[in-house]
Amino acid sequence: MYITQEFLEKVGARSPMARAALVQAGDKIRVKALKKALLSIGVCEITKEEAKLLGALIREKKYTFMGNTISYVLLNEENFSRFKRINNSTKLEIAHIRNGLIGIKDKGQTE
Repeated sequence: MYITQEFLEKVGARSPMARAALVQAGDKIRVKALKKALLSIGVCEITKEEAKLLGALIREKKYTFMGNTISYVLLNEENFSRFKRINNSTKLEIAHIRNGLIGIKDKGQTE
């Protein structure tokens, strides 16, 4: 959302509409940053069935700035390399919508 000075002057900078618009604009920035962080860590496309076959724990995270929860599994390097890597934010969204979860590379696991 693009918020202009004209919009803030028309509705009043302290009005509920202006405050809601500013919050929504800030949330969009946070979502974009989260996607960028996940892509830099490493994410892959995985289905719930594949996660269950691996015995991976499906986790959920709810962020205050997002409407839905994110479902994910942490995968060690060996398991992570078996799946198709996601390399852009659009594919990340599509994979989560299609499969209901994503795989995240867990660099801290030593299995």
